[in-house]
Amino acid sequence: MKLLLLIYSGPTPQRIAALLEAHEAPGYTQFENARGAGGTGRIEGTRAWPGTATVFMSVVPAERATELRDALRRIAARAWRASTSTSRRFRWKTTSDAPTTADTRYHRCVTTT
Repeated sequence: MKLLLLIYSGPTPQRIAALLEAHEAPGYTQFENARGAGGTGRIEGTRAWPGTATVFMSVVPAERATELRDALRRIAARAWRASTSTSRRFRWKTTSDAPTTADTRYHRCVTTT
């Protein structure tokens, strides 16, 4: 048996629940409005650090854990490809008082369809 701990910060946590059910996970626990910091930055549910996450926990047989991990990686890769294929780069001049080495900064704008 393996304990899966999944942290999802996207707009549709139902996708993760559906994935667990589709792979016949015997059960799961879902914690909403999780906050924290990590490799993808801070999420605090505030204006400064918007967003929250949903945490899923499930205990599954070892062979099913491997299947779920692979399915989650496929979904993440598909979401990444979709977000980068519809992104556009743009730039604008900054008027900050902070010293910068360049007068323009590049930002990434992701559009969804």
